[in-house]
Amino acid sequence: MKSSITTLTLSISVLCFVLLSSCSEEHSNEPSEARVNAIALHDDSGRLAKEFHVKLANQFAVTEITDSSFMKLAELDARYVIWSKTLVKLPGTACNHEEGEHHHHDHAAEAQLENLSDEELLELQEAIQAELMLLINDLDLLLPRK
Repeated sequence: MKSSITTLTLSISVLCFVLLSSCSEEHSNEPSEARVNAIALHDDSGRLAKEFHVKLANQFAVTEITDSSFMKLAELDARYVIWSKTLVKLPGTACNHEEGEHHHHDHAAEAQLENLSDEELLELQEAIQAELMLLINDLDLLLPRK
């Protein structure tokens, strides 16, 4: 009888340990606040970039090639092309291309991002978005006042 109680107690202890361990593992798989913020910034930058690019294209459409602002628009477009190469898919996130969009990922850049801590990833996304905000601001300065 004492042996079966000891076995039962040991079994319950092992079961509790396994359950507690699995709960803590599930909790540790949750992304950190820094990673969640980095992903949100990345997604926001993607949205803002699309809006910027449409706005830039629309401005090109109504600007004569002889207009002095045309070259400034071309410079902004060149800066945007360079900037867009910095906005690579973040490790562990799903591909979110819309139907018909160009589907290309720089896997080497994505692999490099895997080496960053969540805090470093957030800092990088903040810097990438700051560069985009400069582009947006520069375009806004070129647009005629309404």
